Amino acid sequence: MLLIGWTLGACNKQDLEAEIPAYISISNFSFSTTANQGTASHKITDAWVYLDQELLGVFELPVRFPVVKEGNFKLDVYPGVKENGIAERRNRYLFYNGYTTSITLEKNKTVEITPSTTYTSGATFYWMEDFESASLPFLYNTISDTVMNKTSSDVFEGNFSGRVVMTPSMDFFECFTPSFSSLPRFGKTIFMELDFKTNQPVLMGIYADSEQIGLFYLNTTSDWNKIYLNLTEAIQTRASASEYKMFFGFENKVGTPEFLVDNIKIIYI
Repeated sequence: MLLIGWTLGACNKQDLEAEIPAYISISNFSFSTTANQGTASHKITDAWVYLDQELLGVFELPVRFPVVKEGNFKLDVYPGVKENGIAERRNRYLFYNGYTTSITLEKNKTVEITPSTTYTSGATFYWMEDFESASLPFLYNTISDTVMNKTSSDVFEGNFSGRVVMTPSMDFFECFTPSFSSLPRFGKTIFMELDFKTNQPVLMGIYADSEQIGLFYLNTTSDWNKIYLNLTEAIQTRASASEYKMFFGFENKVGTPEFLVDNIKIIYI
């Protein structure tokens, strides 16, 4: 009893009161590109937030969160995406620059941040297709029942998107890019970005020479969606290949499949 009484007696009112925090509010990122970098579409879902180089956390945007600090600080906010479209793989996207600013934190006051970003100077745009040229660069599996055409009736941006549509009597579609023989094998991070819409899952993968490797499914979406696909491991583990091709394919599961795609980019850093 004596020990308990001494312990309680050692506390004072200040010890029992919670500290009053400041708040940081971060809206969604804006993103811009130069003329040779293609579309400015993005799907930045998260913010990696550092205060004087200390990680405060990874937050889904938009967000307002408390910080038990006062004074002047350097704030760094890095864009995060769902790698391969998977919510459990929320990572900083190395191809986008961080946003840096100075802030002053005061108790019970909110600092509002409107971050912006661009591609990093080290990003190399290896191949891009925006479907605005007169012809399409894709080739087709010999058993593909149809081809990809340009459409102006359902366009993400610009004048055209790519479109594949099947009739109920068709069974299979597969197209692939031109061959890439100079794609880096080691020491580089390689991604494919694209905008898409589809009423059935579409398999995306690579050919390493004649070996076909399915990698990701583009899941059904009634609205245009953006995805960031990490090709690094698939290419590095097949570094002995002399060339690579990226493919999209599906079997008819819904009777009249429709797959639309725009703004394909293969980039590395």
